[in-house]
Amino acid sequence: MSRADALPPSAAADASVPASVPDDPRLLRTRAALTDALLRLLERMPLDAISVAALCREAGVHRTTFYGHAPGVHAFALTVFTQDLDQLTAVAVEPAETPEHLAERYFDSLTRVLDHVAGERAGYRALFGSTSRGVFRAALDERMRHRARIALEVWRAKRVPGAPVADAAVDEAAAFIAGGLVGVLEAWAVGDETDAAASAARIATLMPGWWPRRR
Repeated sequence: MSRADALPPSAAADASVPASVPDDPRLLRTRAALTDALLRLLERMPLDAISVAALCREAGVHRTTFYGHAPGVHAFALTVFTQDLDQLTAVAVEPAETPEHLAERYFDSLTRVLDHVAGERAGYRALFGSTSRGVFRAALDERMRHRARIALEVWRAKRVPGAPVADAAVDEAAAFIAGGLVGVLEAWAVGDETDAAASAARIATLMPGWWPRRR
């Protein structure tokens, strides 16, 4: 079994965004406490107004402990939300699967992403509306471009009619798809739509004509 990533998101080339937290139970508990505190604070104030001190007070975490996770609140928020999307977008690809079956699972993955964003709207709105908007969009674009490129490699390997074959064409298609999906996620985050499946179905119609359709 190989791994492909559904449409959506590779970590932004931004030194301020730390790597994933190791699987140390204590570190994971601290990260969970900080994440929960961040989400609570975002319900009451914009991201730009949240200081490290305020976040640590809310989480019951010492400031020096926080700095073991991120250099600042914006960097921590970027890590939380981009990693959340990463966990939702992986799709396992069986070699014998048809493109139509895979398209169905890519659709399901996109629906899960939209559901997740709707459930965490305060956080995503905060990032899209903060001074870190450009960095956040760049992080999402790089991740989505990576995911789209993997999907395009699957279509190329399965010889989907019309799918780009040349490396340059694959790169261009990945950039085009990623840019559109970042825009869609921002529109979804700042809007009030709640029907993720209906929105995913509309988005699917915007994909290139050669993109395999669901069964």
